[in-house]
Amino acid sequence: MNLPSSIRSILKAYILPLVWIFAVSLPIMGMVRSIFAAVFVLAGLLVFNLFIRKKPRVNKPGFSWAHTRLSSAGRSAWIFALAAAIILPLFLNGYSLDVFTSVLFYSMLALGLNLLVGDLGLLNLGYIAFYGIGAYTYAILSTKFGIGFWSSMMLGGIVASAFSLIIAIPTLRLKGDYLAITTLGFGEIIRIVLNNWDSLTNGPNGIMNIPRPSLPWIQLSTGIRFFYLVLCFVIIQIYILSRIKRSMFGRYAVAIRENERASEMVAINTYKVKTLYFMLSAFFGGVAGVLFASKQMFVSPDSFTFIESVYVLAMVILGGMGNIAGVLLGAFTLVVLPELLREFVIYRMLIFALLLITMMLFKPNGLLGKKA
Repeated sequence: MNLPSSIRSILKAYILPLVWIFAVSLPIMGMVRSIFAAVFVLAGLLVFNLFIRKKPRVNKPGFSWAHTRLSSAGRSAWIFALAAAIILPLFLNGYSLDVFTSVLFYSMLALGLNLLVGDLGLLNLGYIAFYGIGAYTYAILSTKFGIGFWSSMMLGGIVASAFSLIIAIPTLRLKGDYLAITTLGFGEIIRIVLNNWDSLTNGPNGIMNIPRPSLPWIQLSTGIRFFYLVLCFVIIQIYILSRIKRSMFGRYAVAIRENERASEMVAINTYKVKTLYFMLSAFFGGVAGVLFASKQMFVSPDSFTFIESVYVLAMVILGGMGNIAGVLLGAFTLVVLPELLREFVIYRMLIFALLLITMMLFKPNGLLGKKA
């Protein structure tokens, strides 16, 4: 039976996701909670389709009010998100504050990886290595040489960028799976070196007593003060990345992602652009690592495994590759969702995997879609 297109659209957009969520959650959560989960998903779909999703714009001669409204809505959304990030921590307990601080850490990592995966189209499976390099740089400089946090901040990013050249120079001429496997190997090499270089990294025991950051007039040792510190770095990173995306350099990256051969034919030095992007991405990973080490006051190789790289990559893909807002939403979702599922500790990862599969089936371009 041929159904009208409007009914088919409703079935695809609303009914099928509800049936899928209900079916996969019923054996685990029971009838009542499965119904609540389905209703929650329905509410989210309605809000997204009615208020958030961008409508197609009709180009008309003269001044376009649609573009003005869209830009105004985008600015309002960013202002609302910033206000929530500033005000909400004031009402959170210590556990919730740690969770949201982790959201900021992973947001920095996902935004840095998005430079390669989203903007440039290069798959990096060893990105967490730069996170570890930055963390160990600060740990070693602070505990062995007495260098402070603010001096180590830039050094952590610079050292990570320098290490990125080790992998970038010989391998960026590779493409696709070959590049991904090479970066995966680089990440594992870094982890093994950190685990076995006892004289410098203290091996699997890690480095302890890493000092917290401070300012002349205030200590940043408490949870909420450190949260605001990391939030400032995330805001700075978002500003820098948005400026890069709008620059000619950012347009070069998009051109290379879409067609590298054509980019070379119009005199774009693709190798140079990819190398600079690789270094910039590693720099952000190194800075995030310095912040992580100062937060935990302890680092060990167990914090920088391959699964962490996959975790960050999933955030980029889930939110929408190349989309800064989408990457932030992906980081928030993949950090907060497992915490909400702690009640179902035995089945938590199963539910988590099923929700990701559902997302890939019904929103393959990410929560907020890919962006050029």
